[in-house]
Amino acid sequence: MSVLTIVCLYVSAAILTQAEGKRVVMLPGITKSYFIQHANIGQALIDLGHEVWIFMPEYLSNSSLIKHKDIKISTFGETLGDMEEQIMKNSKLVKDFWDEKDSPLASFLSAAREFRLLINKVLDEKSFIDNIRNIKPDLLVVDGFMFNRNLFVIPYKLDVPFAVVGFVHDPIVHRVPFSPAEEPTVPDRVTNKMTFYQRLTSTLRTILEFSYDIFTDSDIVTRIAPEKPYTTIGDIILKAEIFITELDHILDYPRPMLPNTKLIGGSSLSEPKPLIGEFKQFVDETTNGIVVVSFGSNDIPFPEHILTKMSSAFEQLDFDVIWRVNMTSPVPTKIMTSHWIPQNDLLGHPKTKVFVSHCGKNGQYEALYHAVPILCLPIFGDQFYNSKRIQVKGYGLQKDSRHISKEELIVALKELVYDSKYKTNIEKASKLFKELYKVPSKEAAYWIDHVMKYGGDYMRSSGQEMPLYQFLLLDVIAFITALLFAVIIILLIISRFSYKWLCNYINYKPKLE
Repeated sequence: MSVLTIVCLYVSAAILTQAEGKRVVMLPGITKSYFIQHANIGQALIDLGHEVWIFMPEYLSNSSLIKHKDIKISTFGETLGDMEEQIMKNSKLVKDFWDEKDSPLASFLSAAREFRLLINKVLDEKSFIDNIRNIKPDLLVVDGFMFNRNLFVIPYKLDVPFAVVGFVHDPIVHRVPFSPAEEPTVPDRVTNKMTFYQRLTSTLRTILEFSYDIFTDSDIVTRIAPEKPYTTIGDIILKAEIFITELDHILDYPRPMLPNTKLIGGSSLSEPKPLIGEFKQFVDETTNGIVVVSFGSNDIPFPEHILTKMSSAFEQLDFDVIWRVNMTSPVPTKIMTSHWIPQNDLLGHPKTKVFVSHCGKNGQYEALYHAVPILCLPIFGDQFYNSKRIQVKGYGLQKDSRHISKEELIVALKELVYDSKYKTNIEKASKLFKELYKVPSKEAAYWIDHVMKYGGDYMRSSGQEMPLYQFLLLDVIAFITALLFAVIIILLIISRFSYKWLCNYINYKPKLE
């Protein structure tokens, strides 16, 4: 084969690959951590030859959340301001937590309402949907987080196939047969081994969720897509080509799955980069190791006495501390404070001993990946659920930041460092995770690419095609109930006539001639 022929073959292959590339539009949830997740998957899709767009709020467009230069960005919400920060600062659920007025259900419903209003503001912005339409996407990737469900009206309105990516596996929405007795959900804050009361509560909640969807507006299709036949958001979601869920059977509990649900773990994961600048200098100079402290990408308002308690405890540790917080360090040589930290790179550093965290979506997976025990101090949302399973599986401890004393905080941190069981447990889990889930963002991109090539119909369960009443066997139950009722009525009638006949027979006296 000549050199010219080989060159022609390579050129032809390149042209074919380019021709097969699709245009993908990604719609993350409107919180910072989701953009990191979607950007990593988007870059993996670009590596497979696709063109990727991510829609993000105007206030985040100049941030460093999207580090991948090949991803195209379209913005929206010019007049909405820093929406997420406003929610964090004004949120009733955060205030109620610090005031100790919070309850799992009330906090959850409050968050659902606030984020639903936020999503509706975005959907009411006409240019938002027009810009998506003008890109002419071959596939939409919509975040599956329950608070974002109104976004699913977009693929329905535009008649575009879509995939679902999210960290919540919702068997009710996905139509997965399951038992509420052993499959906990975020609002429940329980494990998969429930007491009778917990199983009762879980069952009642499941019945309510089947009866009423608190996360969507019943008129969203009528308002946003009036030209289309009316349907529910739940029925739209069932048309997804594939469900990609940021869960696994190592950090989370084992769950039944359908073929079109793929578990990938945490797509925000990546190998650590070498530290630079002040972070490198601080870590290089420490002799006993470091504790990394971070409560996510948002500036969650902490009461002053909580910050004072934490900083006082950190001062008395044998270790140095790097703390993502908007305050000045009381002892800069021992506690380094910064409004931003390279969290993943610090967790991947061999000197890191413990991660103090609210236990959000990305942080817990980064700690698992780098085998760092976690001290969980949850505040709201899924953080309580995440913290509970971290403690149950022996990867760390869960404490209440409002009630824990300075001395108890010190004891908990020392326990995580000096009791080897925590490090042993999370090291084993980390090895399992890396062996089974490899690179989550590439795994997600593979399945998105797969359904763009072949479609996802062949993986769809018949339960995802039938009406809800059939899936729940309500028609069968109604028929059996009616049949039993009819049998009981017939037996009662027969018994009544038999009783009368028997009474007449007993009382019968023949006439004497």
